Amino acid sequence: MNPVAWTAGAEQILAGLALGYLTVSMGESFLHRSALHASLQVRRASKRLGLAGRPLLRAYTSHTVVHHGKTYRDSHVRQFQSREEQERLDRWIAETQGDRRIIRERYGVSLAGLGILAFVAPVLPFFALYALFLPAPVSLGALLPLVVYPLSSRVLHPYLHMPRDEAMARASRPMRWLLGTRYVRFISRHHYLHHRYMHCNYNLLWLGDLLLGRHRRPSDDDLAEMRGQGMIC
Repeated sequence: MNPVAWTAGAEQILAGLALGYLTVSMGESFLHRSALHASLQVRRASKRLGLAGRPLLRAYTSHTVVHHGKTYRDSHVRQFQSREEQERLDRWIAETQGDRRIIRERYGVSLAGLGILAFVAPVLPFFALYALFLPAPVSLGALLPLVVYPLSSRVLHPYLHMPRDEAMARASRPMRWLLGTRYVRFISRHHYLHHRYMHCNYNLLWLGDLLLGRHRRPSDDDLAEMRGQGMIC
């Protein structure tokens, strides 16, 4: 291959990586705030939409009501205080939601089945436009962040809710390496602050929060609390 053409192709792939990452990071911050923590007005509008509004209402229930409100109530790294507490939540989900996918997704900690598609669906139109109007190497480069996007919630997120020792004991060797990186230690602190203060730090793929003015840095008290819980930080 012509070296000039190879260099141009590599530059386009790198441009695609940057574009894809920016898209999913901005999308994550916006959608996390607007859908997973939807306002009362948005939820009422979704109810009026009937079937079309159910995905948003389900996402809100799984994330804000269950993950933030009914689990991890006393500790960022302990989902339930007892088996009885978990069983009560299972009954509540069965009786009021009729949606066992919330349980399969470990009460908002991970993604399962159609939840993966629902998670990426809002950003897919952007990538369809990239494929239609941008050079193939750019579109190809953008696909990697699109794949990493759901994996950050499905694979990484559970470890952010474990004490460091437990996370390292459960993780595979590649995951142990990842958990030890400065980036994941930063994301662990970032995510803790989202649970503590909620209306900030929506990203697991960081950048969108900063660009949208939703980034919060930890205080000394925050850091002391994280260390007291044995977190990855």
